[in-house]
Amino acid sequence: MASSLKFGCMQELIEKTYKLTQKSLNDIYKKRKTAQFFQKIMWVITGLFFVASLLNMSVSYFPDIVNNIPEFFKQFQPSASNPYAMTYPLIGLMLLLYITTFMFTKAFQKFKIKETETITKMVKLLFPKVDFAQNTMAPVNQIVTSKLFAWIKKEAPIYSYGQIRSKVNYIEINIADIGIVEENVSNTFIDALMRIPFLNMFVILYQYVFKNIVSGKSADNIYYTYRGMFCWLQFKKNLNGHTVILPSNQRAKLDRVLSLNFKEEQKINLEDPRFTNQFIVYSTDQVEARYVLSTALMERIVALKEKFNQPIMLSFQNKQLYLAVKNENGLFSFPSGKLDTINTIKELANDIKTALEIAKELKMK
Repeated sequence: MASSLKFGCMQELIEKTYKLTQKSLNDIYKKRKTAQFFQKIMWVITGLFFVASLLNMSVSYFPDIVNNIPEFFKQFQPSASNPYAMTYPLIGLMLLLYITTFMFTKAFQKFKIKETETITKMVKLLFPKVDFAQNTMAPVNQIVTSKLFAWIKKEAPIYSYGQIRSKVNYIEINIADIGIVEENVSNTFIDALMRIPFLNMFVILYQYVFKNIVSGKSADNIYYTYRGMFCWLQFKKNLNGHTVILPSNQRAKLDRVLSLNFKEEQKINLEDPRFTNQFIVYSTDQVEARYVLSTALMERIVALKEKFNQPIMLSFQNKQLYLAVKNENGLFSFPSGKLDTINTIKELANDIKTALEIAKELKMK
């Protein structure tokens, strides 16, 4: 009876929040579309600028290339009568780039301001008892200490998009929306290519131009290796080492091994097939890992993943539980596409409510 009453109250709050923010959601959608339009135009012009620069450089190294280019482009080749012919299109592209960059910046600022205002209003309406702040520092120490991210370092770029603090049944829980750029294998390889003259121009074209043109993400989400929710709270069991639970996929396994940051860990083989089909476990202590991951807790972790409907990671250490839930749009940002349905509010409410009830879901109280 109590649970159905709580569900009814939450449903009423969701409906009320939707009515109060529906116009704002439509406005955010339009502002996002405008920002993305200028974002793509800006990067198309950037791409043209780099291509023109590459052609100009190629002529210096390969003079015979002039004979093979289309007639239209030959008018931009330097000659005795017009030695600066190639600079005119470059100047024109730079001017266009300046204008579109200015337009994109203005449009993106308007979109993010409106999004931030609306998210703040929604969280306060849905969860009036929590402390919510969007101008907070990223919890760098907690993120590094969690050992959830194979390549993370304290100096890595880590961004915060807001944080919730709440106390549920005497257990304090912190929920942050973060973005991380790790120095993983892919980024390290790209950095190495960027140091090679001439080749780095093609890397820039792919990594920073082509990706931006084809991506449907907002400009602030494109380069993250991880974007999503990060939570931490007290865990009642006192542990000497740490136990980490990751999605059971090849990338997670390779990242863990190749990073060389966790040589003291060992892979833990557990018997629960439903759990092991979805997760892989690493720990500094076989006995301690089995002490933490009882059959009942493994079942609850699987149920928790189903509630979030997103990849999740957990770690247990020093009386602390850490949880990360991947979300390419972020917790306190809206997904791409139309937002004028109540599902937008339901998804936000579900993610925050589920995170606030981690202690209850995992029976840690």
